[in-house]
Amino acid sequence: MSKLYMLAGGIVEPGGGSAGRVSAFVAYNPRPGVSRLFKVHGAASEPMVSELPSATTIDLSAFRHELEQELEPELRAIGARGGAAAIAQPKADWIANVVRRHLAAVEGIEVG
Repeated sequence: MSKLYMLAGGIVEPGGGSAGRVSAFVAYNPRPGVSRLFKVHGAASEPMVSELPSATTIDLSAFRHELEQELEPELRAIGARGGAAAIAQPKADWIANVVRRHLAAVEGIEVG
């Protein structure tokens, strides 16, 4: 059975005049020995999904660093408006469902 796994993820929740932002890395394993990597990113209300090149090295530390850099401007913007914000862990099921919907819509793949 194919599976989706969130490898790293961060979200700045909506608030302080912000729609919120998300950044996460997801592995899709359609069958043994085969995997694809996806990045979920953008506004928390309408995240986008991009497939990473097949030669991408799975480096969890690098993924975490990248998502922190991507979300930092959102933290600063909320702070500048007097709000308090932090990077939190998004729900893995929510992130997996974003990729699941993407695969169904773009490739006609149903992930169980």
